[in-house]
Amino acid sequence: MLAYQHAASQDPDVALRFAHAAVEHSARSVPVVRARAWGRLATACASAGDLPGFQRATDRCRHLIEQRRPDDPPSLYYLTPQQVDAECGQALIDLAQHAQGRRVLLTQAAALLSPITAQGAAAGYRRSSLLHGIHLIRASILARDTEATAHWTAAVAGNIPDVQSIRSRALLDGVSSKARRQLTAAGRTDALQAVNEALSRT
Repeated sequence: MLAYQHAASQDPDVALRFAHAAVEHSARSVPVVRARAWGRLATACASAGDLPGFQRATDRCRHLIEQRRPDDPPSLYYLTPQQVDAECGQALIDLAQHAQGRRVLLTQAAALLSPITAQGAAAGYRRSSLLHGIHLIRASILARDTEATAHWTAAVAGNIPDVQSIRSRALLDGVSSKARRQLTAAGRTDALQAVNEALSRT
């Protein structure tokens, strides 16, 4: 988690140190624990712009997850292939800010995050859907895809009243500010208005 937090805080060197330490110290643990460590290393590599490192760590994480056991720690119940997809989608957006082939990475991110976002909303997991939707807005802004930016900005508005997460709201506020110029220039302020109205009602 320290690796994840430092990656999110844009401190990749520290994130990598924690992630490598986690991989080393979990080497004799059950596969799902090792998978968690490798998944955090993938996130740390993405924050550092290391695409090959990210790919290797992700492949290792996915391989280990397939070896789940009855005695796995209950705290890692959430670490499923779908969760790894979500983490990879977010990481690919981070990588797109550093690596070449930005459009390909962003397309891959959207392919991973879009179904998770839709399923989360349909299943009642509003916070998860909101968070993944925020990352889809980030991807759309980077890809300069105004229609996708407008679509996901409007889509997340429907989840706002059911989510009390301060962190998620702060992330949404930040990404909405980044989307404002793009959407205003395209005459799609309706999406921004939907977010503002939803926030004002809660």
